[in-house]
Amino acid sequence: MRAFAGALIVVLAGCPAMQPVGPGPSQPQPSPDPGPDAPPAPRITWARVEAPLDVPAIPPAAGTWRLHLIDVGTGLAILIQGADFTLLYDAGTNDPGEKPQRVVAYLAAALGPSGDAQCVAAGAPTGVRHRIDHVILSHPHLDHASALDLVLHCYQVGHVWDSGRVNHAVFYRDFLYAVAAASGATYHTAAPPPIDRTVTVKGIAVTIPAAVTWQAFSEGDQVALGDGARLTLLHAEPEGHADPNGNSIVVAIDLGATRVLLTGDAESGPRADPSAPLGDVEAHLVDHFAALIDADILQVGHHGSKTSSRRAFLDAVSPSLALVSAGPKRYRGTRLPDPEVIAALVAVGATVLRTDERDGGCPLMQRLGAATGSGGCDSWLVTIEP
Repeated sequence: MRAFAGALIVVLAGCPAMQPVGPGPSQPQPSPDPGPDAPPAPRITWARVEAPLDVPAIPPAAGTWRLHLIDVGTGLAILIQGADFTLLYDAGTNDPGEKPQRVVAYLAAALGPSGDAQCVAAGAPTGVRHRIDHVILSHPHLDHASALDLVLHCYQVGHVWDSGRVNHAVFYRDFLYAVAAASGATYHTAAPPPIDRTVTVKGIAVTIPAAVTWQAFSEGDQVALGDGARLTLLHAEPEGHADPNGNSIVVAIDLGATRVLLTGDAESGPRADPSAPLGDVEAHLVDHFAALIDADILQVGHHGSKTSSRRAFLDAVSPSLALVSAGPKRYRGTRLPDPEVIAALVAVGATVLRTDERDGGCPLMQRLGAATGSGGCDSWLVTIEP
């Protein structure tokens, strides 16, 4: 972890005051005093989203950023806001009872209701389209993409990022249809666009029109997000891996002095104890981008599965805060996260925020989105202040 001056601070929902987090078995140790000439350390706070009013309805102040870990059940969706930009990393669920409207309802609370009758709550005004500057699909799996076609329909999106790895599934075709309809957007893929600007999915061709700019991106590319905020692309793989997890777009996002590492479902190999050797995407990141993966906040790969989060990788990242988005659906018979991964995160000093803690019985009556399904109970709002 890059040096913090002072302890992290946690805000518990319902508590009127913020209290420093002291050392404990599941909490990070305070960093050593860096000296009088060091710049002020950022203050990172987090709270559960217990009701719609817990989501601030106006952008953060300049120099302050918000990260929303949206509980979508078994899947992943992360919204990052600055005073002058918004970024959505994935938006999908793999639970039959979950609907894409949960993500749009959360976005409506944070960014404002946007779009037509498909997008807004009954009785709410329609016709306004708010902007999301960047939408990133880490890789083409349903639990990361199922809501993205609706997001692209409801919001005015500036940039769409996609590995370009084709998954011959209806949800991916629907995503491409939504990209094609996003006039004025720029579509970024890790492979150059084909001459005919056409992608064939399940035997049906989807053509990206000239009204959508199509550009290729590469590892190491940097993108200015806003004042004091920058994105660096650390893994870009368009080739057809047997498992699209290997195509995960990994990004480091610098928010002032705080770095967030978003990994999608990046893996180290087959399921193994975190003490196993590094491999696959995690080895690539350590070998090629060791300095850039040193981060304060980590989105834990593959929902906390033992395919990811090797101890050598976690040591290189050294996060203070670890975000685990998981739900009730089992992956090949295993319900995630794996306890060995949680233990490894705690061992490197990370505080773990999880979206699955109350899947067995949600106590909330005011969940954002539908009151059915497994999601919506354990969303988290992380605030980064100077």
